Amino acid sequence: MKTLRDVMTKDVVWVSPSARVKTAVILMKQNRIGALPVVDAGSQVVGLITQESLLGEPEDTAIAEVMQTSFPTAPPETRIRDAAEEMIRAGAGHLVVMEEDRLVGIVSRTDIFPDLGRNFDPLTGLPWADAMREWAMEALKAHREIAVIFYDLDDYGVFNKKYGHVVGDSVIREVARAIREGTNPELEHVCRYAGDEFAVVSLRQADEARALAERLRDSIAKLEVKDLPVGVSATYGIAGGRRTRERDDVHYAATIDDLITRASKDCEAHKSRNLRKEPPAPAAEPQPAPVPEPATPAAPASAAPEATPSKKERPSPRLRIRSVSITTTDTQATASVSLLRGEREYVRESRGFSAGGRGVLRLVAEAAAGAASRSMEPDHAIIIDDVLLHDVGSEDEVVTVTITFITPRWTARQVGSAVVRRGDQFRATAAAVLAAANRLIESVPQAETEEYEDNQSVTS
Repeated sequence: MKTLRDVMTKDVVWVSPSARVKTAVILMKQNRIGALPVVDAGSQVVGLITQESLLGEPEDTAIAEVMQTSFPTAPPETRIRDAAEEMIRAGAGHLVVMEEDRLVGIVSRTDIFPDLGRNFDPLTGLPWADAMREWAMEALKAHREIAVIFYDLDDYGVFNKKYGHVVGDSVIREVARAIREGTNPELEHVCRYAGDEFAVVSLRQADEARALAERLRDSIAKLEVKDLPVGVSATYGIAGGRRTRERDDVHYAATIDDLITRASKDCEAHKSRNLRKEPPAPAAEPQPAPVPEPATPAAPASAAPEATPSKKERPSPRLRIRSVSITTTDTQATASVSLLRGEREYVRESRGFSAGGRGVLRLVAEAAAGAASRSMEPDHAIIIDDVLLHDVGSEDEVVTVTITFITPRWTARQVGSAVVRRGDQFRATAAAVLAAANRLIESVPQAETEEYEDNQSVTS
């Protein structure tokens, strides 16, 4: 696993607390970066300034007045995975690399993304199952025994059905928080496995791991979620933690998959203990029989049949780019993306600080994601995770975008790429978003996407 020393920017561009906002803007634009450490006369890092923190600030404002004094830091030997988790916990886009109180580097999410090989769940801040497998594999290679605890929430579908998806999302977030706060990062790795399922890999022996599982289950049962009048409960299954000698000819990946499968089956076997039965739905009231319509004379055989009015056809699911435009000032940029889905047009603008082309690419991606979201049902959305521009040889460039697709029933991630043609990085960015979005939109079951009403309005 790589460390921050392998990916950090070593020649760090910084700014002093007495410098002005205008100076920071110039430095960011010239160096195409999104953040600057703030270093005082004693070479101490006293703050961090980002594109977002400069928005709307007068050009002659001192950096000391707008800088962030709380920001995540880490030593250069920190593993990339651990650094990413720290950035997620802090809600930060940049991390300052310090070695013995000395500034040695800075990293952004886009610096870390290519080497992670996985993504985090934006709803909970937890990594997905790939990270859990990697962590468990490293433990096995270090000759550590592991136990897998698998959690499945009881009646989670009832929360969404009865109280709405906002409440359902709150349940997922609170459960994730309870599990994360109840574990020791030195001994456990927590992930959101899928949907309403969570997994914990622990270095504890079986008895201690089961005691941990019980404590976490009790913590979940004590949760109080806003607008949820009932309690939350979870069932768990556990496997592993019992080995007493070294494994012979171990196949790490197969061992981990076996433990996950056994924990999942153990959870399923105990599921009936926690299930709460939903009361049966009231019987439908009898409806009066329809009155038959009077018969109408048959049309002459030679007459052409009249076209039967039909419901409005569902728009073609595939989105297409109509236009991408960028307008900039000295400090701000506005990206406007217009998409077509069938004959309908969906437009969205995104505004932000214009510090170099990479920042504008992000604005284009967010505008494209917003326009795509407007083409879907109100409870479906696309969120941009990362935007990368990289060379692929022969002077070609490729834009790669990672999106999160959120529906009432599931959350998924997808990556889309597009080759930059004729130097138009902005259109390539929108195309990369659509490459990912179209694959996910087309995978939504028909039952989840109702036909559009005739009076559906689209606003820009």
